[in-house]
Amino acid sequence: MFSWIFIMALSCIELNPQVWVKGMKRGRRFFIVQLGRYVIGLLLSFIIIYFLLIDISITGLMNTFGFIVAINLMISGLFHPANRTDSKEEQLKNKKKTKRVPLQSGIGFLFLIVLLFLNLVYPFTVTKDLAEMGEIETSTEPIESVTEEAVRSVPHTYARYKSEIVFGNIDNYSFYELGESSIQKIDDELFWVTPIEYASVWRWWRADSVPGYIKVSAENPNAEAQLVDDYEMKYVPSAFLNENLERHVRQKYEDVILMGASFEPNDDGKPYYAYSYAYYNHYRAGPDADGVILVDAETGEMEKYDLGEQPEFVDNAIDYRMALDYANWFGKYSNGLLNSIFAKEGVHEPTSDEEMIGVLGPDNDMYWMIDHMRPNQDSNTMVGFTMVNAQTGEATYYTGSSGLLNAGGAREVVNKSFQREQWSGTQPVLYSVYDSYTWVVPVVDQNGLMREIAMVHADTGTIAHGSTREEAFSSYRQTLANELDTDDYTPTDILEEETVEGTVYRVSNINDQVIQVLISGESRVLEFDVTNIADVVFLREGDEIEADVVDTEENVLNVIDYTNVTIEDEFGGVEQFDIENETENNSESDEPVENESE
Repeated sequence: MFSWIFIMALSCIELNPQVWVKGMKRGRRFFIVQLGRYVIGLLLSFIIIYFLLIDISITGLMNTFGFIVAINLMISGLFHPANRTDSKEEQLKNKKKTKRVPLQSGIGFLFLIVLLFLNLVYPFTVTKDLAEMGEIETSTEPIESVTEEAVRSVPHTYARYKSEIVFGNIDNYSFYELGESSIQKIDDELFWVTPIEYASVWRWWRADSVPGYIKVSAENPNAEAQLVDDYEMKYVPSAFLNENLERHVRQKYEDVILMGASFEPNDDGKPYYAYSYAYYNHYRAGPDADGVILVDAETGEMEKYDLGEQPEFVDNAIDYRMALDYANWFGKYSNGLLNSIFAKEGVHEPTSDEEMIGVLGPDNDMYWMIDHMRPNQDSNTMVGFTMVNAQTGEATYYTGSSGLLNAGGAREVVNKSFQREQWSGTQPVLYSVYDSYTWVVPVVDQNGLMREIAMVHADTGTIAHGSTREEAFSSYRQTLANELDTDDYTPTDILEEETVEGTVYRVSNINDQVIQVLISGESRVLEFDVTNIADVVFLREGDEIEADVVDTEENVLNVIDYTNVTIEDEFGGVEQFDIENETENNSESDEPVENESE
């Protein structure tokens, strides 16, 4: 790194060989001027290379020091010190020439134009290539359904709130602050992980290391936040000088294009940083993901991996900004630049230009996901969504979801459902649940505290919710089995109807609306929705029942309808009771009362 600082400082000295030939005749004065210019170059070079940490590649150097060279040539040509070494006769002879722009300045100006073209215009000439960079495949097939355990239910805001509480327990907490929170899979469980960072350069100077990190369950909102303080982290993004994470990586890997770091504890809790790196195929446009550099946050030891070959605990080998660019270019430029401006045939764009949502896929890999909508439209429906495997880079754009609610539409459904409480939905995440596209939306109050978990059916906008993930899934199962079926909605093949029968040997009330029952000969739990099957409250242990259920391939069977064989055998069905006479007598007895009142 430091050798390049001395080399690139030469970009500020006189670059015209003819001037050097004439300058050496002048002697000491010329060399003093060049020495002063070299010192200025050292200062600029030190700032660019040591502080801005550019990549020491051909395009990286050209894109920074190229502008310095261009300006140097332009200024040196206009105020040429060599003119003063000529005699008065030579100056009078060349008077007309000195009034024109010198060739050296013209070369500098042309070089500046080329650099501006490469940065501002050239990227628009390769838009077709940009659209193909992520190698995004298009699919009309639905994504695989996930299990309840794979669904994250704790939003970012609530995780930060719980992290702040634990953060106050750190010794000398005024030295530190919370870093950026990210979703991580640790030992097959989802967590929000937040590294602790230095608060300022003075705190870094006083402290020997960062005390660790905080993790919050992304699955259970009732779980306590955990402070992991068994590790002394020295190489972090907020450190300074050679302990700064990016500078530490840059000193060993000078020429790589560093895209972004992700905090990645392994399954044992040991802290690492994974630095995503890339290369450019089109000057400085369109970074192509190439691999990840793994850094031990304690010792600073580093190892470089090709994309897809990194350790399994590294969840985010591709920076989300790269994944978002791929999705944006694919949607905008697949049919060319002019089409994206005028006809806009087939053009779509991500619903956010700032973030992608990290989700756990059915293959247990982490994905970056974002939904797409039509351009320049404030719509609540999507035309598809992109999922980028954050560990391998494989990307797919799913078009089978066209016309379904997008993230904004799902949030609006939730906000209206909790309008009285003044609660709102945050960070909707799209999953396939029971083979139905479903938005899982955490519901928070005005203070950001989590209150409910809502599940919005992306096709119909029907909402189910519960105070826990288990309650929300139970309510959603009932919704799919009952409400949507009455609206001619046909559940997919994972929702199969069957009939079970047996003797009741346990009855358990989950809440006022749901009753769960165990029967002989059936290892799964029968779940009754009291609002749809009111007479289930009379069910007792020992009753023989026959139940029509919906099998969702889980341990809970949702009951659509049932028959209590024991009650029917002893008393007959309700429809067998003769209540007509009683109704007629009541109606007749009402008439005199009405007449008397008149």
